[in-house]
Amino acid sequence: MIRAHLATFPPRAGILMQTVASILPQVDRLCICLNGYDRIPDALAGDDRIEVLIPDRNLKDAGKFAFLPDDDDIVFTIDDDIVYPPDYVTRTVAFFKTLPADRHVLGYLGNAWVAKDDSGRRGWKNWMFHKRAPHMVKVNILGSGTTCQLGRNLPRLEQIEDAKGFVDLRHARLHTQAGRWMWVVPRENACLTSMMTEDLEATGLFHTVNLARPPELVAELRALIDEIGPHSGEQLARLRAAGHLPS
Repeated sequence: MIRAHLATFPPRAGILMQTVASILPQVDRLCICLNGYDRIPDALAGDDRIEVLIPDRNLKDAGKFAFLPDDDDIVFTIDDDIVYPPDYVTRTVAFFKTLPADRHVLGYLGNAWVAKDDSGRRGWKNWMFHKRAPHMVKVNILGSGTTCQLGRNLPRLEQIEDAKGFVDLRHARLHTQAGRWMWVVPRENACLTSMMTEDLEATGLFHTVNLARPPELVAELRALIDEIGPHSGEQLARLRAAGHLPS
């Protein structure tokens, strides 16, 4: 089964159905965590492909991990402010022919901790989901709005809820600790479309959590950097030529 997991909240109600319309025809099941809702919107009711959860607490982005897949399911974690192209699922899953799903996680937004200059000073190199990326590249963090992974490898809610608001960091740490490699996949410019508007930006986790840099986020980021393995930011073709891919 191919699944998509999504967390949303009422300020995004005006754009949510655009995301749903773009991804639902491509999956067998769409699981939506409705943080802060008191009822299921009519537009989401009555479709057997849609599973809805109204949690008893605000799970924020951790709500994407509140649904339990089967081990062999393919799970996409998605965002409520992105329109996904019609071939998004088939195109992404095809990369598992190159990088088997039991050992690798794919995505379109990523960050790699790399040397920034000849002095060895390190910093983050970023790949944005809406911009062209010509190569498959190993990264240390994937944005949870564009990941694809095997059901057995998807972090469970109990592993990730205490990192809500910055689940990308915990998600990355769990995969790193398990020995799985994360990759941003090649694509053309504007492959995915952002629906984020200026008025919605203020409600997003980047503004409400990341910019505030709570101590828990800082500690999680430092732990992630301490756990980073080799080959950050390197291209798949070069790693394969050097024999560095995990067996």
